[in-house]
Amino acid sequence: MSTPGRATATYAAMLDRWRRRNPFYHQRKIEYLQFVVPPDESVLLLGCEDGALLDALLPSRGVGVDASTNAAWLGRKRYPKYEFITSPDYDIDSDERFAYVILNDMAGYVNDLFMLLTALRRHTTPSSRIVIVQHNYLWRPVLRFAARLGLKRPERFRNWLSVGDLRVFLEATGFEPIGVRPKLFCPKRLLGVGPAINWMSGLLPFVGRLASTEVLVARPGDRALNAARKTASIVLTTRDERANIEPMVKSIPELGAHTEILFVEGHSSDGTREEIERVIRAYPERNIRLLVQDGIGQGDAIRKGFNEATGDVVILLEADRTSPPEDVLKVFDVVASGRAEYVNGSRFVYPRQPGSMPTLNVIGNALFAAWFTWFLGQRTSDVLCGVKAIDRVQFRRVLRNWGFLGLYDPFGDFELAFGAARLGLKISEVPTRYACRQYGVPKTKPLRHGWMLLRMMLRATRVFKCR
Repeated sequence: MSTPGRATATYAAMLDRWRRRNPFYHQRKIEYLQFVVPPDESVLLLGCEDGALLDALLPSRGVGVDASTNAAWLGRKRYPKYEFITSPDYDIDSDERFAYVILNDMAGYVNDLFMLLTALRRHTTPSSRIVIVQHNYLWRPVLRFAARLGLKRPERFRNWLSVGDLRVFLEATGFEPIGVRPKLFCPKRLLGVGPAINWMSGLLPFVGRLASTEVLVARPGDRALNAARKTASIVLTTRDERANIEPMVKSIPELGAHTEILFVEGHSSDGTREEIERVIRAYPERNIRLLVQDGIGQGDAIRKGFNEATGDVVILLEADRTSPPEDVLKVFDVVASGRAEYVNGSRFVYPRQPGSMPTLNVIGNALFAAWFTWFLGQRTSDVLCGVKAIDRVQFRRVLRNWGFLGLYDPFGDFELAFGAARLGLKISEVPTRYACRQYGVPKTKPLRHGWMLLRMMLRATRVFKCR
C-alpha cells in the first residue's frame, strides 16, 4: 500500500498536469471568482483541491474542504496559512461563520446536496453569500467526449444538476437565489478564438443557457428581521441649498429605533453651511451632524457621508426637495426588513410634476434604465433617483471596491449599483414622486455627465458580461 506521501505526490502531479493542459479554463474561473469574492473576506471553499483557488482569493480567513485526503495533505503543504479539512460529505464540525461559502465544481459529487445546504446555514450570517460554480448539464456529452479524448480530467458526477434544481434546493434549505451568471461559452483558448467567442456571447441575448460554466449566487433567506429595532442614517448631499435645509429637517420622519441626519456640505457659496449649523442648534432633539466634503461632486459626498454613517440602514436623500422626504420610510422598511440590501427609488412610476425633469434627462434616464434591466436581469425603471438605501455592512464592502471600473462617476449612483451587482446583493426598487425645485439650480450637466455615465456603462458591460 502506498504511503500518504506517495499518494499525495501522485495527486499533486495529476492536478498540475491537468491545469497545464487547460490553463485558459482554470485562469478564467479564478479571475471571475476573484471578481465576485473581494479580497480580505472570510471564505469557506468546498472542493478546495490543493488550495490554489483559495489562495488566489486572498481571504482574511480561509478554510478549504475536500472529500480527498490527498487534497487536504497537499493544501497544508502548499498553503500552510489556511486550514484544510477532509470530509467525505463536505460538512465540517464547527459553527464558524464565513462571508463567502463557495461550492467549487462539487455539487454533483455530493451524496446528499440537500443535507449539505441545510448544514451550511450554520456557517452563514445574514450578509453572507453562497457561490455555486458548476458545469452546465447541457455540456455533459461534450465534457464526457473531451474526457475520453484526454482533453480534460475524467470526473464521476453522482448527479448533473440544472440551475432549476439548484434553485429548488436552495429555496427549500432556506437560501434565496440572487442570480445566475453564465460564463465560459468556450472553455478553450483555440488560438485566440475562445476569448472572442466569450466576449461576443456575453453580449448576445438568449444564449446564456449555452455557457459551459454557471455561477449561481444566493443569500440566506428566512429573514425574521424586526425593522423597528434597526437604526437609520439619512445622508443629504448639499451644495448651495440654503433655503432647503430647515424644511428638509422638519419633514424627515423618525425611522426605526433611532435616526441620525448627516448633511454633507460641498463648498457652498450661498451660506448653506452656516444654515446647517443654525438648524443643528435650533433642533437639538434631532440627531444632526455636519460633514464637509474633502473633494467635489455628489459621488464624493455620498462616499464620505455613507462611510461616516452609524445606522444599520444608510439612506441617500438629495436636499433639493424634489422627492418627498417621507419616502425614506419606504426604502428603510425594505432594507431593514431584509427584503433587499440595496434599494433604488423610481421617479418613473407615478406622474411627475410638469417641468420637473427636462426632456433630455427623461430620455437619458430611460436609456440607462433599459440597459440596467438587461444588465441586472430584473425590471429597473430608474437608476439616478435621489432616494436610495443600502445595508451599512454591505456598503462597507462596496466602499472597499469603490472605483473598480477605473472611471469617474460624478453622482455615485452607478458606483453603488455596480458595487451591489458585483457583490451579489439583493436589489429592489420602490416608487417615489418627483416635483420641481423650489430653490437653487440643478447641478446636472446632461451632456457632459451623460457622457461620463455612458462610458461607465460600456466599461461595466465589458467587465461584467464579456469575460
